[in-house]
Amino acid sequence: MALRLQQNQAEEEDASQLKLSSEFANDLCLSISEVRFLLELPRDRGVPDTQVYNKTLDYVRTFTKFPTQESTQAVRALISRGMDDLAQFETAQIANLTPLTADEAKSVIPTLQRYDDDVLQGILDEMQTLRKFQT
Repeated sequence: MALRLQQNQAEEEDASQLKLSSEFANDLCLSISEVRFLLELPRDRGVPDTQVYNKTLDYVRTFTKFPTQESTQAVRALISRGMDDLAQFETAQIANLTPLTADEAKSVIPTLQRYDDDVLQGILDEMQTLRKFQT
């Protein structure tokens, strides 16, 4: 839990309750796999060739769970399709952590407690199938 001071008022942040700062309220949260595709855009688009950029690119390449654009897009669509009111933050966390069971998902992302285990498990199973058979 973090405390952020903004314009002389304290704003409490707690990701376990989806209390994110107001600057993140309407922003799109990306998975590591999605960030990878953004960073791998052709270098002729003005992408910096700095040590920080290159280390970040190495990191996302190492920890990406879905290495093809098709599988990355399919995972986002799958997660969003199954749980309509899911926050962007939750979607990115599910894609990044790729939990195997509904219990595991709910323990690492406490805000998922509001979903039925069977619905969540079905989505996680489909996600694992996508991961297993991606090219």
